[in-house]
Amino acid sequence: PEGRGIFHNKEKSFLVWVNEEDQLRIISMQKGGDVKGGFERLAQGIKAVGDSVKEECGQDFMLDEKYGYIHSCPTNLGTGMRASVHIDLPGWTKEGVDKLKARC
Repeated sequence: PEGRGIFHNKEKSFLVWVNEEDQLRIISMQKGGDVKGGFERLAQGIKAVGDSVKEECGQDFMLDEKYGYIHSCPTNLGTGMRASVHIDLPGWTKEGVDKLKARC
């Protein structure tokens, strides 16, 4: 739809998602265990996007002293930050889903 899109770098390790659930979702992701590297890329990207917004319209991201950053989705109030880790566990499903559930 018009006014919505996702923009990413060549490696697809940094993405900016516009007008999906939130007005703006900034994502840094990569394979491997370099969490610090992924977070540093995220911090640099947030600053670059924020600087661009400020230059374009003269405004900063909306920040409330009590509630934190303001989002269209109330569950994201505060820092609005969410981290996830996906782990490949080879062989854990070869005996079927019931065995996997028993392990969990």
